[in-house]
Amino acid sequence: MTFRAFISMDIGRLEALVRLIQELDSTKAQIKTVNPDLIHMTLKFLGEVEEAMIPGIVACMKESARGHAPFKVKLRQVGAFPSTSNVRVVWVGMDGSEPMKDMAMRLEAGLASLGFPKEERAFSPHVTLGRMKGPQGMARVKEVIIANQSKEFGELAFSSIRLKKSVLSPKGPSYSVVEEVELMG
Repeated sequence: MTFRAFISMDIGRLEALVRLIQELDSTKAQIKTVNPDLIHMTLKFLGEVEEAMIPGIVACMKESARGHAPFKVKLRQVGAFPSTSNVRVVWVGMDGSEPMKDMAMRLEAGLASLGFPKEERAFSPHVTLGRMKGPQGMARVKEVIIANQSKEFGELAFSSIRLKKSVLSPKGPSYSVVEEVELMG
């Protein structure tokens, strides 16, 4: 049996991000914002995974976490992919995310040996807040991005990485934890 999966560091509901999501929603743009309770930082999207692969994936997660103690990041700066002039994804960046970059690099290498394709783009730690679904209201979304470009949204502590199952539905995704690997240092 297969399931849709990704590896993440969970953030959850953070009121400063909730307010920003509400601001994006208030633009009435064609933007699909994330559920504030499901906010996370994706280290690696896996796609469809066979349940039999879970032990190998968890071994890669443990190897990527080896040597990393729990750490903190500062959420700051709102931006857009691919650019502010052509908004497809609205995100919040992170300061202090070097451990994430290292873990993502190790995950890429380990998971490639299990047959997962390597990501073409360089890993860029960020929290996705919304995806544009059409051009309507893009100018208002750009205004929100520019108004919040240098804003800080708080500090977060990370102590684990998680293999998550994602179930898509018309109401939006739902996630469940399949396995969790603690950061021990």
